[in-house]
Amino acid sequence: MGTEALWIPAVLALAGAGVQYANTEKTERKQDQQLAESIRGQTRKQGEADAKVNEELAKLEQSNAADERAGRLQSYFDTLGRNRRDVQGGIVPGIGSGEFQTDAAKAAAALDAYGGGQAALASRIDAPLVQRQGEGFSYGNLATDLSRIGREVAGQAFVDQVKLNRIRRDPWLDAAGSTLQGAGQGMAGGAFSNQQIPIPVN
Repeated sequence: MGTEALWIPAVLALAGAGVQYANTEKTERKQDQQLAESIRGQTRKQGEADAKVNEELAKLEQSNAADERAGRLQSYFDTLGRNRRDVQGGIVPGIGSGEFQTDAAKAAAALDAYGGGQAALASRIDAPLVQRQGEGFSYGNLATDLSRIGREVAGQAFVDQVKLNRIRRDPWLDAAGSTLQGAGQGMAGGAFSNQQIPIPVN
C-alpha cells in the first residue's frame, strides 16, 4: 500500500464526520421547524385573544343607556297598553251627558299621561342598571372566551413539546458515521504501523 493507505482512511474519517454532521443538521432543522410552528400557533391564539378583547373594548366605548332606556320604555308602554282597561275601569266613554263625556276623556288622558310619565321615569332609572347588567354579561363571556383560549394554548403547548421531544437524532446515521470514522482511524493506525521507519546510519 502506498499513498492509498494514507488517503483512504482520511476519506473514511471525513465521510463519517460528514454523516454525523448531516444528522445533526437534519435534527436541528426539524427542531427549528417544530419550534417555529409552535410559535405560529401561539401567535394565532394570542391574536384570537386580542381580537376578543378589542371587540369588547369597542362595545364598551359605544355602550350607553339610550338603547336600554328605549327598550324599557317600550316594555312599560306595552304593559300599560295591555292593562289600560283595568287602569281606566271606571271611565266608560260614550255614556252620560256631553260634559260627563268630556270630563271622562280628560280623566283618561290624564291617566295616560301619568302612566307615560311614570314609564319614562322608571325607564330612566332602569336603563343604567340594565346597561351595567349587559356589560357584566359581556365581561363574563369575554372571561369565558379568554379562559377557553388559555386552555387551548396550554394544551397545544403540551402537544408541541411532546412533538419536539420526539425529534431525535437518527441512530442509524450516527452508527454509520461512527463506523466510518472508526474504520478510517483503524486503517490509518494500521497503515502507519506497517510503514517502516528508516533508521539513520552513522
